Amino acid sequence: MVAASILAECLPLSSPYPDSFIRPAHHGDMQAIWQLEAQIFGDELYPPLFFRQAMDLWPDLLLVAEHQGQLLGYILGAVGQDRSQGWLLSLAILADARGLGLAQRLIAQLEQNLRQVPIVSVRLTVSPDNPARQLYECLDYQRLTQVDDYFGPNESRLVLEKNLF
Repeated sequence: MVAASILAECLPLSSPYPDSFIRPAHHGDMQAIWQLEAQIFGDELYPPLFFRQAMDLWPDLLLVAEHQGQLLGYILGAVGQDRSQGWLLSLAILADARGLGLAQRLIAQLEQNLRQVPIVSVRLTVSPDNPARQLYECLDYQRLTQVDDYFGPNESRLVLEKNLF
C-alpha cells in the first residue's frame, strides 16, 4: 500500500474542478472519448470500435472524469486471461485538466473496481520517456521489465505492476 506521505506528494492541493466526478462510461460518451484519444495520442490511438467493444466487455473498467457535462479524461482497464491480473490499458486527461488529480482519481477508482473482480495485481505499459511514468511510480507501480520493440521498431515499453492486496 502507498504510504500516506508519498500519496500526498502525488495529489494536488486544490482543484478548479471540485465538483467533477468519476463514473462508468456510457454510450453517449463514445464520441468524446474517441476525440480525446485522438487529441492525446495522435496516430497511435485506439479506434472507436475498440472503445465500443471495451464497454461491452468491461463496463466497470471504462471510466470517465466529468465536470458539468464535459469529459475531462478517461481510463480503460481490462481483466487478464487468468482473471487474477488486471491491466490499465489507456489513460487520457485533457491538457487543461492535467495536474489536478484527475488521473490519480481515475486510477484509484479503476483499482477499486478491479479489486471487486477480484484482481490481485494490475499491470500497465508506458514509454520510458512518458511523463506519466512518474505518476505511476508515485502510486506504487513497480517496474517489472523493459520490452524493446513492444509496439514495433523503436517502441520500447516499461511493464509496471502494482499489487492490489
